[in-house]
Amino acid sequence: MWTHARPSPAMLAAYEADPSLTAFRLDFVTALQEMLATLTAGTLARASA
Repeated sequence: MWTHARPSPAMLAAYEADPSLTAFRLDFVTALQEMLATLTAGTLARASA
């Protein structure tokens, strides 16, 4: 996830060339929180099954 949240110079140039690509850019903190919430929910669901 870190590599997607910290784009390379080439990817930053692509974002500038085509602003529609910025939809694929991740905010690291938000993405990490969502991933951990999903992981926790899945773990709890499996534990109760």
